[in-house]
Amino acid sequence: MGIVTGPQRVEVNGVELSIEIRGDGPPLYFPTPGWGASIHGYRHLQPLEERFTVVWTETRGTGESSAPADDDYRLSTFTSDADALREALEIDQWWVAGHSWGAACAQDYVAHLPERCLGAILLCTLVPTDPSNFEDLLERSLARAGDPGCDDALAAFSREPTTDEEATQMLGDILPLYFVTLEAAARFHAELEGMSCRVAAMVAEEPHNVDRSSIDLLPSIDVPTVVVAGSGDVICSPPKNLRVHHAIPGSKFVLVENAGHFPWYENPDQFWPGLHSALDALDA
Repeated sequence: MGIVTGPQRVEVNGVELSIEIRGDGPPLYFPTPGWGASIHGYRHLQPLEERFTVVWTETRGTGESSAPADDDYRLSTFTSDADALREALEIDQWWVAGHSWGAACAQDYVAHLPERCLGAILLCTLVPTDPSNFEDLLERSLARAGDPGCDDALAAFSREPTTDEEATQMLGDILPLYFVTLEAAARFHAELEGMSCRVAAMVAEEPHNVDRSSIDLLPSIDVPTVVVAGSGDVICSPPKNLRVHHAIPGSKFVLVENAGHFPWYENPDQFWPGLHSALDALDA
C-alpha cells in the first residue's frame, strides 16, 4: 500500500483499523489509548505533523475501528496490531508514540520490536504492571477533593458505564481531575466535538489483559526516546514517568510545569519547545 495521506481503513488481525495519515517527515505511529476513547482527544497534537508523517490510529474497538469478535484487548495484541499496520503500510521503520495507556502500548512495542523503531515519544506514561499505580492514583485524586469540579469527577470515577453513551458522558465528567485548572478542563471539554468512548474496549486496562510487561526490557534497547510528564498529572504522575525514563538508556525527560494529564493543551508554550529541544538533542 505504501504511505498514502488521508483517511483509510486497514484490516489487521481480523479487525479494521480507522487511520488518517497527515504530515511531513519520518513516519510516526500515534494510536488512541486503547481503552475506548476516540482520536478526537488528540487533535491538539497536530503540530507533530510539522516534524513527522503521523499515522493517527484508532485502536481496535475504538472510534471508527471495528471491535474484535473474541474481545481480545491484550497489551500484546495492540503491539501485534500496530506492527501489522506497519507492514500493511509498507513502512520499514517508524517512530512510535502514545499518551497515557497509549504510551504504555508504545513502550510495549518499542521494548519487544526495537528493530522496527526509529524512536519513541511517551507522553504521560506509566508501567502497566506496577502495583503502586492504583495507590498513587487514589492518593493524588483524593488530594484534589474540594477543588472546583473535582468532587463530581471523583464520584464519576466510581461509575461503571454499560453503554457507549454512558462511557462518553463519563469522559467529560472526569476531566477536572485531568487538568490543573477547571478552566482548562472546561475549555478542553468544549472543544471535543465528535469525541466518543466505546465501553467494550474499557477492559484494556484490566489486569487480565495486561499480559506482559516491558519494564525489564527497556534497559536493553537502543532507541531514541523522549518521556514527557505534566507536573500536576494525577493519572500518570511524574514519578511514574521518571521510572520509565530512568529505565531507558539515553532517554530525554521533559517536565511541563503547571500542567496535568494533557500538558500540550494546558501549557503548550512549555510543552512544544521542551519536546522539540529533546528531539533535537537526540538527533545531535
